[in-house]
Amino acid sequence: MKTSRLWSSLTLLFLGTCASAGCANRPKDRPDTTASTIAIANLDQQIVEMRDEVGVENLLLLRAQFLADYGSLDRAIELAEGHAASGQDLLARARARAAGHRFADALDDIEAARRVGVPDDQIRPLRASILIATGRANEVAAELKAGLTQHPGLASRSMLAAAYASMGRTEDADRLYVIALAGLDTTLPFPYAWICFARGVMWAEQGQNPKRAEAMYLKALAYVPEFAAANINLAELEMAHGDNDAARERLSRVAHSTNEPEAVALLGVLDKRRGELAIGEEEISQARQRFESLLARDPLAFADHAAEFYLGPGRDPERAWLLAKQNLTNRETDRSVALAVKAAEATGRYADACTLLRDHGSSVQIYLDSLNRILVQ
Repeated sequence: MKTSRLWSSLTLLFLGTCASAGCANRPKDRPDTTASTIAIANLDQQIVEMRDEVGVENLLLLRAQFLADYGSLDRAIELAEGHAASGQDLLARARARAAGHRFADALDDIEAARRVGVPDDQIRPLRASILIATGRANEVAAELKAGLTQHPGLASRSMLAAAYASMGRTEDADRLYVIALAGLDTTLPFPYAWICFARGVMWAEQGQNPKRAEAMYLKALAYVPEFAAANINLAELEMAHGDNDAARERLSRVAHSTNEPEAVALLGVLDKRRGELAIGEEEISQARQRFESLLARDPLAFADHAAEFYLGPGRDPERAWLLAKQNLTNRETDRSVALAVKAAEATGRYADACTLLRDHGSSVQIYLDSLNRILVQ
C-alpha cells in the first residue's frame, strides 16, 4: 500500500496553504473547490514564475506528492540543499530532507535552526511531524494534545490526528480529521484531498477496514482525480475484491501520466492474471528499472516500496531484504518492522523474523496482515 512518502513535510505544507487561504472552523457538506486541472495548472505556473526563488521548494513538493513527479522532488531537494544561510533556510532544508526520508539529517537541521534563534512555535510542528513519521508519535502526543487545547484549529487537529493514527487510535484520529476537514475554508482542492487520503491510509492499514478506506480514497479523488497515490491505493483494494477491470483502467491512467513504478508493476500483475504473460513481464521489468533509477537518486525515499515490489512481482527476496533493513534502520515504525519480517521470512532468515517480532509490539501484526493482502497479487 502506498502510504505517503512525503507525509512529514506535506502535512505542514497543506496547513500553511490553508492558513494563507483563510481557514475557518465551520462545517461544510461538500465545499466547492477549484477544478483540479485548473489548480494544477496554477501550481505549475507559480513554479515557472518563481524559478529558483526561496519557497518554490514547497510548491515542487506539493506537485511531487500529488502527481508522483519525482523530478520535482529531486529539484526541491537540490534547491533546499543550496540554501542554509538563515534559520528559515534550515527549516526549508529540513522539510525537503524529510520529504526524501532523510529524517536524521532533517532533525539535525531543526536543531541548528533552534540554535540560531528560530522560535519554538515554528520548530515544534516540523519536529513533531518527523517523529510521527519515524514511529515516535508517543513522544509528542501529549505535547500535541496540549497544543490543541491552547490553540484549537486546523493545524493542531491535523497533527494530533496523524499522531493518533500512528499509535493505532483510529477512532480518535478520525474524529479529529473530520473536524479538521470541516474547518477548511479554501477553494484549493489539495488540502481536502489530502485529509481524505490520510483517513483512507489509516483505515486501510491501522484500522483494517478496506471498505471505509475505499470510501475515503474515492472522496480524495473527487477533489483531485489525478492524485496518483490515492489511485494506486484504491486500485489495490479493487484488485483485492476482484474488480480487476476498474483497477486496470485506474492504473493505466496513472502509468500513462506519471510512469509511477508501482502502477506499472500492478498493471503487469493484472495482465499476467488475464493471460498476457509477455506483456505483464515486460511491465514488471519496466517497473524494476524505474525503481532502481529512483533508488539510485533517493534511496531512503523509495526503499520501502521497492522492498514491497521485490517481495511481490519483482521476485527478488534478497534485494527486498536489503531494502527492508535499510528502511528499518531509517525509521522504526510498526510497518517497517512488518516489512522486514516478511523479507526475512522470504529469504529463510526465520531467526531474524522471530527476533523482530519478539522485540516489537503486537501492533506489527496489523501491518503483516496488510502486507499479506498486498503481496498475494
